Amino acid sequence: IQTVERDLDWEVRLGGLELVDIFCHHAFCHFGLPKCPYAPVSSVVTSSIHQNKVLQILCRANLFSFLFRSLCDCDQPVGQRACDLLLNLRINFYPTFTPRDSQETEDSSVGHSIAWLQRTLRQGSLAKNFPTDGGNGVDFQDPESMMIALGTIDLEELRDELNKSSDHVEKSPQSLLQDILATVGTIEENEVDCY
Repeated sequence: IQTVERDLDWEVRLGGLELVDIFCHHAFCHFGLPKCPYAPVSSVVTSSIHQNKVLQILCRANLFSFLFRSLCDCDQPVGQRACDLLLNLRINFYPTFTPRDSQETEDSSVGHSIAWLQRTLRQGSLAKNFPTDGGNGVDFQDPESMMIALGTIDLEELRDELNKSSDHVEKSPQSLLQDILATVGTIEENEVDCY
């Protein structure tokens, strides 16, 4: 996943998200949690213990970092797939989801970093300062932080933004300026391509 995360090809990153989906499915099935259709229904206490184990496995594998970074991917299909996966994870960890009050969570240091993460995610592909190694206090390998993130970040709003037609971005003056700057920056490196 760490190799896929740095790949420049959006199809490779999308394939990495498919691997994350398969990994999550197997993790949930291994512990007999509801994500697996063939798993026996276990008690609430046992289910909670198994959920914590699955969450720890996902955090150790650094999957949340990849998923949240993918939400800010400049390629729309990657962001959409990452959002779908995060929504599926939230359904598994919060079967009866009611959004947490963001003001309530901002008071703690973890809540403050999650609020910062939500603001960064709203910027989408314009988020140039996305945290990579726990920057700005976001610890993607901390199960408690990731549970708070799943419970507070408005993934539905992000999904709606990602599902919009990309015309509103591609035809904006800012997008045009980014295209011009990107072209100017690469002309010197690829002069032969200009001919």
